[in-house]
Amino acid sequence: MQLFKISGVSVRIHPTFLVVLVLYGVLGLLAQALLIFALVVGHELAHLLVAKAYGFKVEGLELFPFGGAAYCDGLFEGRKVEESLMALAGPAFNLVLLFGAQALRWNGLWWGELSEEFIRYNLWLAAFNLIPVLPLDGGRVIRALFVESFGYVRTTKFLAEAGRWLGVSFALYGIVLGVQGKFSEGPLSLLILGGFFWFAGSKEISSAHITFLRQLTRKKEELLKKGLMRSHWLTVQKDTPLVRIVEEFTPDRYAMVNLSNEKAGMEKILTETDIVEGMLREGIHYPVGKL
Repeated sequence: MQLFKISGVSVRIHPTFLVVLVLYGVLGLLAQALLIFALVVGHELAHLLVAKAYGFKVEGLELFPFGGAAYCDGLFEGRKVEESLMALAGPAFNLVLLFGAQALRWNGLWWGELSEEFIRYNLWLAAFNLIPVLPLDGGRVIRALFVESFGYVRTTKFLAEAGRWLGVSFALYGIVLGVQGKFSEGPLSLLILGGFFWFAGSKEISSAHITFLRQLTRKKEELLKKGLMRSHWLTVQKDTPLVRIVEEFTPDRYAMVNLSNEKAGMEKILTETDIVEGMLREGIHYPVGKL
């Protein structure tokens, strides 16, 4: 459901967020839910401002409970500098608000329960989003830093799977707390977080290959446009399946593949384009030696 537009960016709210607002309202916590909602919007807009600064065309923003997802006409995922700075912009926004509010409290300009909750929620959002799993900002920073070593798809799947199991842990802990005592804000938040992690992590895993193929297409276009690009070498055996090679490709380097023979000598060289086109034509398990 679309809420509004900011500088041409469509801001939408996922139906699960409406469910959260209703549940918190039933528990008498609607004011706290609305405050978190406002802080999440600001957190996500900080990501979008950095994206715009890098020249990415931001198309929309979708808000989930305690998080969100940005949609850009351009691929920043896996780019070391761009994705890291975009990811860190959200927690930085919350930390700026936190220290600003604390400065007002120290100078006696703001006091009371609202100021305490404002500081607590900003600290929670900043620290929580730096947990190194996907879909959180900390996971995006880790992906950007390690994608060159382990490949985009493998890194994304590992971090997203870690995020899903973290969600399972949150949900189980919430159930235990709910069974032991009163069903209140704490257990409810843990259950919602568990569902959010599982849903968002599954989405990251399912879209990893699609996003990566888009990256490869853009990379070829960028190479043809600029006339040059940094490259890296991979040495493989003839029976290596094409999908295994593709998973080693990175978003910001063009791969050259050295096909070795039985004596570990170089038999022929294939380009990244040769590998991708062969995989699309012959299938993901086709051995590279038959290309």
